[in-house]
Amino acid sequence: MAKEGDNAAANTGHESQFVSFEIGGTTFLIPIDRVIEFRTWTEPTQVPHTPSYVRGIVNIRGEIVPIYDVAARLGRGATDPGARHVVVIVRGHEGRSVGLLVDSVTDIVAARDADRAPMPTIEGGDATPFMAGVVFSADRILGVTDVDRLVEETFPHGEYAAAEGEGPPA
Repeated sequence: MAKEGDNAAANTGHESQFVSFEIGGTTFLIPIDRVIEFRTWTEPTQVPHTPSYVRGIVNIRGEIVPIYDVAARLGRGATDPGARHVVVIVRGHEGRSVGLLVDSVTDIVAARDADRAPMPTIEGGDATPFMAGVVFSADRILGVTDVDRLVEETFPHGEYAAAEGEGPPA
């Protein structure tokens, strides 16, 4: 026999977890199932002819991983990274690993379906191209980063394979 509280819990929907990170005092989220690991900042190898928000590449256990400056990608200016900065390694477009340079990783946030919403349309163009939606957490609204779109806009479908002569690393 179900208790009264059991029905209330069942009706709140599926719970998702997110890693929260900060950029310039603003908190953003990444779905936790996309996060592979966290690394301290080390200077990557620069690659010519890449967008200004691509800081370079690093070798992580034999996989060449591009490092994105998330602040620069969001139009907030380039980060001057130091020892306090974190690189969040995520599973990105086509299963490729990508490093996201952020100011700090702050928390794990759990959100039920009722606490989530799609990103609203904002007048004047696509003002939020890298946000997949929002999460309502206490008195804040937190943007959920669309990792696929962030990476796909830099490396369009198939470009990696054409450049390397093979598919993305496993």
